[in-house]
Amino acid sequence: MSVKGLVLDLDGTVILGSRLVERAVESIAACRDAGLRLTFLTNNSTYSVRYVLWKLRSLGLDCRLEEIITSSYATAKYLLENHGEVRAYVIGEAGLIEELVRSGHSVVGAAESEVVVVGLDRNVTYSKLAEACRAVLRGAEFVATNRDRYLPLEDGGIPGAGSIVAFIEAATNRSPVVVGKPNVEMLEFAMRRMGLGREEVVVIGDNPETDAEMAVRAGVKCVLVGGRPDPSLAGKGVEFSPSLAEALNTLLKRDPSD
Repeated sequence: MSVKGLVLDLDGTVILGSRLVERAVESIAACRDAGLRLTFLTNNSTYSVRYVLWKLRSLGLDCRLEEIITSSYATAKYLLENHGEVRAYVIGEAGLIEELVRSGHSVVGAAESEVVVVGLDRNVTYSKLAEACRAVLRGAEFVATNRDRYLPLEDGGIPGAGSIVAFIEAATNRSPVVVGKPNVEMLEFAMRRMGLGREEVVVIGDNPETDAEMAVRAGVKCVLVGGRPDPSLAGKGVEFSPSLAEALNTLLKRDPSD
């Protein structure tokens, strides 16, 4: 088998709300048994890598800390690598704050901030948004964990971080640096961590706007699960599967010459 590693999206692909998708445990275990390297890659900025580890293990899925990359973790590392330790005003939840602090950044009020970091915040208020806009207009760098329009849940979905980013963008006429998918940085980091090249990796996701677009930009194979085939994406080499279990089973059985 030419595929040596999998990059698996979480929300909507491996997890749906508070549960794993059907046959996730045995399907992923079969991939491990076949010697595949795994990375769990999520745009959900409310998650820290330690929370993802706890959540996946509590649901019965075998997982290791070094296999997890969240947009909150990637954003903290982006800031550290490009600006050093910064003072950040944060619109986001505990996972994003945890990763920023663990990387050495300071979480401060808007008036003291050098950077405004925006992720999903299910308790966001007009006052917090206004403070973020003032900071951006004052000259603070505007950084978004992702532009996801929605977060898939068991009962449908809720507005994602992208809706909050759009508010600030519209009010300030400033565009953010976006760290998460569909930008390729997290995927490239995952491939470096696994020690694999783009021809050896497959992205498994559910979102054509983020998972598929990231893979296409990076020149990496992609399988989207749970949705209808899209001819425009199929023309770019994106494959489609009814479920995670079926997608992984197909990959494991695929001829090496495919």
